[in-house]
Amino acid sequence: MERQGRREREDCPALANRRRFFRDRGFLPVDRSAYPVFRTFSQYSLLQEMSAPIIGSWSFAYHGLYKLIGGCLCTVYFHGAKPVYFTLHRPAGFPPASLPRIIEALYGLCREAALPFLQIRFVEERYLADFEGVRGYRVETLRRPQDDEYVYRAADLLDLSGTVNFYKRKRVRRCSALEGVSLRPMTNANVRDCLVIEDRWCQGKDCAYCASFGGCESKALRTMVELFDEEVHTGLLLYLPGASGGEEPAGYVICERISEKLAFLYFGKAVVEGFFVFLIYRLFRDQLHGVEYLNINEDMGSPGLRLFKSHLSAYELWPKYICTFTDKGADPLP
Repeated sequence: MERQGRREREDCPALANRRRFFRDRGFLPVDRSAYPVFRTFSQYSLLQEMSAPIIGSWSFAYHGLYKLIGGCLCTVYFHGAKPVYFTLHRPAGFPPASLPRIIEALYGLCREAALPFLQIRFVEERYLADFEGVRGYRVETLRRPQDDEYVYRAADLLDLSGTVNFYKRKRVRRCSALEGVSLRPMTNANVRDCLVIEDRWCQGKDCAYCASFGGCESKALRTMVELFDEEVHTGLLLYLPGASGGEEPAGYVICERISEKLAFLYFGKAVVEGFFVFLIYRLFRDQLHGVEYLNINEDMGSPGLRLFKSHLSAYELWPKYICTFTDKGADPLP
């Protein structure tokens, strides 16, 4: 960990210089003011990683810059633990024939910035052939297990029968039987209770370990709370009887219905074991009527997250691809 941290500090001046290069070429910071721009474009993606709330709330950790090029929203990220990389948000009806011109423009910028390649993260499987078909470059495609997004059918999340659902059934029934459990829809008036829960959850945790997967989630959640709009987002807050009377917030989930069939679960926590499973179950049972799929994003290579997501219910993995463009005559990347 220390060796990695030292290497990132040594790379910071180079990253800063490259970021300055793109600023000088008209790229703008990915910050809260950019959130409406990303909402306009990200509604066409099935990947939660490409959604406006995830980009907006985690932007502090990746120092992104964006620019519209040929009708495509192009974003470049400067995270110390990753190579400089781009994301592309293409609007509905964007012609595949326009993609080579976008790649050519971005590749030219990379060469000017002394970057060894142009890397695009993340590409949906349905668009992969478009990227691999761009001529004039060596295109290398990579799929990493930790990047795949966990997706659940509503029918499976609501099913409590059988051996496969033992883990979920046990927790849902135990939580349902507890006295004093209160569930409330999340609103603009009570959304800040998420921060109370997050602070309680963070107590005693190893901050360096948590942040190693992408940054401080508590900081990201604070941005999400500011972005929360009850006309757009959906959520549940769970309360338990307090030690000195009254109620205390003990769990939350923040979600968004992306389409008639798909919803994204952006953030969620519970300070009592089993209550997060209970919250997801009740979210679908009580609020997300008619939604067919729930996407709760990747496991980031975290064993704890992988265990939870793989045991929550029957699931699918929706792949994400990294496409790296180099000169056609260049040696393959190691």
